Amino acid sequence: MHNRKEYLRQLLHTENWSAVEQEWMLQYLDENDLSDLEAVAREYYQAEGPEVKNLLDERLSALLLKKIHRRAGITQPGIFTLYGRKIAAAAAVLLVAGASWYLVIQQQVKQLVTNSGNARKTVTLPDGSVVYLEKSSSIAYAENFGKKNRTLQLNGEAFFEVSQDSRHPFIISSALINTTVLGTSFNMEARNREVAKVVVVSGMVQVNTNEGGTNSHKPMVLSANKSAVYHPASKGLQLVDATDDARFFTQKQNGKFVYKGQALTMVLNDLQRFYNVPLRSEKKLEQCNFYGDFNTADDLQQALTLIAVTLNAKIRKDANGNGYTIVDGNCR
Repeated sequence: MHNRKEYLRQLLHTENWSAVEQEWMLQYLDENDLSDLEAVAREYYQAEGPEVKNLLDERLSALLLKKIHRRAGITQPGIFTLYGRKIAAAAAVLLVAGASWYLVIQQQVKQLVTNSGNARKTVTLPDGSVVYLEKSSSIAYAENFGKKNRTLQLNGEAFFEVSQDSRHPFIISSALINTTVLGTSFNMEARNREVAKVVVVSGMVQVNTNEGGTNSHKPMVLSANKSAVYHPASKGLQLVDATDDARFFTQKQNGKFVYKGQALTMVLNDLQRFYNVPLRSEKKLEQCNFYGDFNTADDLQQALTLIAVTLNAKIRKDANGNGYTIVDGNCR
C-alpha cells in the first residue's frame, strides 16, 4: 500500500479480513485523527454503496456511530447536517468489518491484558511461548490463544521465545509494524508512534509495516543477528546488522553478562541499557579491557563497584543525580 487511504479502500472492498488487518484497524481507531477514514467514507457514499442498514444491526450501529460522533466532536448527534450524518454512517460501514468482530468476540472470548508496570515481567502464553516484558510494557491476547490463531498486541518492548507450531503462525501487531514467526527468539520494541525495532537472536521472522511507505508493500525477512528498524518519518523498514544487539539479548536472557577483555565502553553501554541509568567513564578509561561478569539479579551498585575495583577507579554520581561516571583509575 502507498498510504493509509489506499489501505482503507482495500479493506472496504475485502470481505474477510485477516487477523493482522483487524488489529491494524483497531489500532487506527485509537488515533485522534480519523480524516483518512472520513475521506474514504465520503468516496464510498459518492459511489452509492450498499445501504448501511443491510450491513449493521441496530445495536452495533448505535455503538459504532457513537464512537464516530465522539471522535468527530459531535456532542448532540440528533442535531447535525446531512453531510455529517452521511460521513458518520459511511464510516460505520467501513468499520463494521473490523469492529464488529471485536465486539462479538469480546462477548465470547475473554481478552487478557498483561502489564509489566515498573518491573520486568515474564509471561508464559497458553501455547508455551514465553514473553519477557520490559518495564512499562504490555501485551494483549485472547484467552483461547493458540487454538485458532496466535495473534497478540504489543505496546512497549519484549523478548519472545516462540514455541514451534507450523499450523498457527505467531503474529505480533503494534502501532507501526507487524512481526510473523513460526518458532524463534527475538526482541521487539514498539512504543506507540516511536521508532519500532525487531532484533532476531535465532530463527527467522518476517516484518511488515502498517503505514504507507516506499517498501511497506514488501515484507522484510530477518535471520539471526539481523534487525529491522522502522522510522515513522521515512515510513520504511531499514535492514541493520544487529550482532551486538543479539549478543546483548542472549546474555540478558541467560541471566549473566560475561566480558573477556571487551572495552569498558561496551560494558557500560550494556549496563546502561539493562538498568536504564546513564553511565559513562573518563576518556582515558573508555578502551580499558575489562574481565568479569555480572548477574542480572545484581543491582547496579554491585556492578559498578566491581568495575571500580578492577580498574582501581572511583564511582562519581552525576550532578543531576541521574547517572554515574567512572573516574580516575587506570588500565591494567
